[in-house]
Amino acid sequence: MMRVALYGRNISTKSFKKFFQNFRDELTQRDISYVAIKSYGDFLKNTYKIDCEVVEELSSNFDCLISLGGDGTMLDTLSIVKESGIPVMGINLGRLGFLANIKIEEVQEALDSLIQKNYVIEKRQLLQIESNNDEINRFPFALNDFVVQKRDTSAMITVQSELDDTFLNNYWADGLIVATPTGSSGYSLSCGGPLVFPGSGAFVITPIAAHNLTVRPAVIPDTKKLKLTLESRSKHVLVTLDSRSFKVASNTEITIKKAPFAFNMIQVNGKNYMDTIRNKLLWGADNRNQ
Repeated sequence: MMRVALYGRNISTKSFKKFFQNFRDELTQRDISYVAIKSYGDFLKNTYKIDCEVVEELSSNFDCLISLGGDGTMLDTLSIVKESGIPVMGINLGRLGFLANIKIEEVQEALDSLIQKNYVIEKRQLLQIESNNDEINRFPFALNDFVVQKRDTSAMITVQSELDDTFLNNYWADGLIVATPTGSSGYSLSCGGPLVFPGSGAFVITPIAAHNLTVRPAVIPDTKKLKLTLESRSKHVLVTLDSRSFKVASNTEITIKKAPFAFNMIQVNGKNYMDTIRNKLLWGADNRNQ
């Protein structure tokens, strides 16, 4: 019997209860055993009176984790699966769906593919952060990006950067983004960064509102170590790893490198990164005849 874990954010909508009941029926019909991550199970019980077996942590006897939500929910699952290698399948209940790219109407087909093992696993590279900040060190990994930015309306910050101990640049800007290929379609893209395909073996450095107009996004090999020294007129700057935020003292040194493990993402129904990009960014779409 296949065994899966379920995770979602505590977001309630009028249509969710009906969806979840139908989804649970689909799992039962396919003889798929399921449990919920405890925080999600508590939410289901308290909000919708839905009882579900819960677990505090995942173990190796789970076949996969199913994320019910949007891309932010998928990012959350990294801190659940951690280094276990348990793959994650994302069902999109949100809006964008770059990561959670299975539509509600595709759930039945996706579950059939899961049972039949008719899917591929994309290994998405991760960032690992090295710092003296205890909060960050509890889980110093990111699937999308590392971002440092000013905390308030104060003057721009300065980020001194070195690549493998060789000086790269002083960034005078509102902030700096270091993105994985997965994260290149997010915040980095909105700040003028390039799209980088998964598996490219690269990270993207993208300044946020750079003071010097000649400074542009840079693509670097993921085999390099990037050391950043953060400086600000304020006592602190804001650092984020995906959706997790931390207040960090100015003059802090942070090293960013490729993590020693990957995030395993399930792709079903023949989906691939190019399909997702075309559908979400409307590449190749011609509306002139509509």
